[in-house]
Amino acid sequence: MSAEECFASSSMEPRNLTEDDELRLGKQNLVSNFKREKYEKEAMRNWNRFYNRNKDNFFKDRNWSVKEMQELCGDDLNLEENIVFLEAGCGVGNMLFPLQSAFPSMRLQAFDFSPSALTLLNERANELGITVASAVVDLTDENSAVFEEQADLATLIFVMSAIHPDKHRTAAENLRKYIKIGGSLMIRDYAVNDYAMIRFARDAKLGERFYVRQDGTRAYYFYLEEIVQLFEEVGFECRSKEYLHRKTINHQKSLCVPRTFIQARFIRKQ
Repeated sequence: MSAEECFASSSMEPRNLTEDDELRLGKQNLVSNFKREKYEKEAMRNWNRFYNRNKDNFFKDRNWSVKEMQELCGDDLNLEENIVFLEAGCGVGNMLFPLQSAFPSMRLQAFDFSPSALTLLNERANELGITVASAVVDLTDENSAVFEEQADLATLIFVMSAIHPDKHRTAAENLRKYIKIGGSLMIRDYAVNDYAMIRFARDAKLGERFYVRQDGTRAYYFYLEEIVQLFEEVGFECRSKEYLHRKTINHQKSLCVPRTFIQARFIRKQ
């Protein structure tokens, strides 16, 4: 598929729904309790299957991250220094590798829920001769492994949305222990009214703004203030926040798809 993606704007408000969007949302029905419990129990298996099937070909390296990170961190953090960078919920390292290439002095950490994802990340790191401290971590488990050093900078990119909303608070609390006091956290995730949320099938709704994809992986769609409040309540201070509005253009199919994400940067205060 030939597609072109770009950010059209940012704002403090989510995308407005069209009449057609409202109709589609009105036709979505909750799945049974049995299915909701099934998808929760099979979360790791479904993500392992995803990475075993797609390898490291599904997500592109996030090359936008270099300029964006410099702008977001501003004077709070010098990315050229020998800082500790953590990609939390790293997948195959699509944030880690572009940042390492731009800032080779960084010391690298990565964790993910999926052992299969970490295997792929470590294979690529070995091929490139890069040292990455990595571990399988379930952010909803208080007994998850920790690294010897806490991070100066951490990213959480499309991670919280994959976690059951009932466990968001626990995940945020557990993430705090990986970041040093004064360290920075950058979050990007799916926003309410994103086109993908509207397009889910009628039998894919697990809860309010919580859905299951055909492959069994799940996605939650956030309000901006929701994510800000969540992390401020567990000891972070928000330094910037916005909705990102992007258009994905498929020239072959003459489609222009409106995507919406949340983005926020925090400092750990306690």
